Amino acid sequence: MNDRERRIARARLLRRQGKTYNEIRAVMNIAVPDEELRAWLKGIPRPAATHRSHPEPAKRTRTRQMRLSGATYDEIAAELHVAKSTVHAWVSDLPVPERIRRRRADNARLLRSRAGEASRLRSQQRRAQRRERAALSVSPLTDRELFFLGLALYWAEGAKEKPWRPGARVSFTNSDVNVVRVFLAWLHLVGVPAADLKFCLSIHESACVAEQELWWQRELGLPSHQFRRPTLKRHNPSTVRRNVGDGYHGCLVVVVRRPTALYDAIDGWWRAIAEFFEGRSTAGEALVLSSNHPGSSNGRTADFDSVDGGSIPSPGAEGRSSTPWLPLRWWRETSPVGSTASADLADAPAEPV
Repeated sequence: MNDRERRIARARLLRRQGKTYNEIRAVMNIAVPDEELRAWLKGIPRPAATHRSHPEPAKRTRTRQMRLSGATYDEIAAELHVAKSTVHAWVSDLPVPERIRRRRADNARLLRSRAGEASRLRSQQRRAQRRERAALSVSPLTDRELFFLGLALYWAEGAKEKPWRPGARVSFTNSDVNVVRVFLAWLHLVGVPAADLKFCLSIHESACVAEQELWWQRELGLPSHQFRRPTLKRHNPSTVRRNVGDGYHGCLVVVVRRPTALYDAIDGWWRAIAEFFEGRSTAGEALVLSSNHPGSSNGRTADFDSVDGGSIPSPGAEGRSSTPWLPLRWWRETSPVGSTASADLADAPAEPV
């Protein structure tokens, strides 16, 4: 047996005699940490003399009773005048009361909702910044730009002649007042007199029809005598409608009288535009329309038997081209919310695409 083994054997003997760690170190005159002594004495029961009874057994018993009845640490500490750390030491082995578990779950949900609200707010700020930068990049429209904008709007949202529905008609329906406003400006541009327009409100029967008609007339400056009887959509209780509330105004239908010549022109214009893209890749170079094309800044739109005859070129529009003036995906280059970086893209240098 070597010296270390002899020391361990003597320490175990002293422990069986009821000695504490400090007494063992004093008798053997050694400086061994508690962790090493604990390893030496593994398997020997702790002497009864080293077990200390708690000085306040009545408070400890009352603490456990209160915890079992659902009391919180704060409530127990306030009533018994003990520290919360002491309360935890006395009741940590007991199950958490149901009302405390529910309170913790409610607090966790509240914290998650606050974090989500902060994230939504930052997202809204970023989107508002991108929209503002986009708005700053748009200069006043020329007649040429309005011509193509309105033509695309009609071909997307207007009525088209179908094989099963022959007959030319110019009818445009939309629920967005700004879209209708742009389309009315386009009709004026191509020479449609205001007297040749008729309007009809298409709306659910559950809404206040008269009030919404007045809303459209007020927003667009339309005379009431040009409105036809509204078209009511029957209410279906089995469906869940989202377009309800103060923001629901129905759809406004814009109808042009004597539409044949205008519809044929719209069809021809759109076919001519579509021919530019036939056989081209979507990643091809930008197209620049010739100056004598209908709707260009140097040309005039076709005559629709009206006194107007077409649009007038905008001053300074002759020098502009349809080539994009901003780099691809420029809207993603948004500075962080709250930064002082300039967001004015109107003065951004031209960059070919």
